[in-house]
Amino acid sequence: MNTVLAAEAGSHTARNLTITLFLIFVAITLAITIWASRQTKTATDFYAGGRSFSGFQNGMAIGGDYMSAASFLGIAGIIALYGYDGFLYSIGFLVAWLVALLLVAELLRNSGRYTMADVLAFRMRQRPVRTAAAVSTITVSIFYLLAQMVGAGALVALLLGIKPGTTFLGMNADTAKVATIIMVGALMIIYVTVGGMKGTTYVQIVKAFLLMTGALVMTLLVLAKYKFNLSSLLGDASSASGKGNAFLEPGLRYGVEVAGNAKQTFYNKVDLLSLGIALVLGTPACRTS
Repeated sequence: MNTVLAAEAGSHTARNLTITLFLIFVAITLAITIWASRQTKTATDFYAGGRSFSGFQNGMAIGGDYMSAASFLGIAGIIALYGYDGFLYSIGFLVAWLVALLLVAELLRNSGRYTMADVLAFRMRQRPVRTAAAVSTITVSIFYLLAQMVGAGALVALLLGIKPGTTFLGMNADTAKVATIIMVGALMIIYVTVGGMKGTTYVQIVKAFLLMTGALVMTLLVLAKYKFNLSSLLGDASSASGKGNAFLEPGLRYGVEVAGNAKQTFYNKVDLLSLGIALVLGTPACRTS
């Protein structure tokens, strides 16, 4: 009985600590957003941060934007399931960022415009171009944000200890998860609309610092457990996966060659090609929108 009570007390203390740290982080980022809003005077300040950020600061902000929940949850999960093939997502998104920066962002900056609609409308009829841009932006953003917000809500629910059968602030688990999704969405809207690009950039810098620090600490702890022997770590990972050595080799999920079935092999290779195209071209399209 005493053990159960001690475990419940420890769980309650950890939950309160998590909520406190989460609220502190939200308070700090909101303070940064409000401060940035007071520095925003012109359209250039709002859309481009006044073009006052250094290369290092921009790099940190881009890193913070790149390291989303998909990076730490989705990609980590697919690597755990499909091993080497899971890295296709990580590398695909990385290449996509280079495409977005070099073929889209750089050209926008050189043109002195803020959005793709601004560039296209400069040489074409404004109303049809901006209508098409608005429709495509809303359509892409809805499908993109559905996954992002559900993932963010699930992550915050996990951090706050919201589980099936439990209550949080008088709400059942399902209602609490919906509330967390709405809260996260409202915070994102406040960050962008109030702070503009300057506030968003500083928040992304803080996010990048926290994520990279946390990832570095976890990496060192895991490697220390295996005495910095990477071969031993990968060996245990492949054994625990249930796939054996195939876990560390390409072809576990994509581009699988099926003996005696050329048609299925062809479909599998097309699937791999389709994934690459979707990752490399889909990410810039989504970010541009």
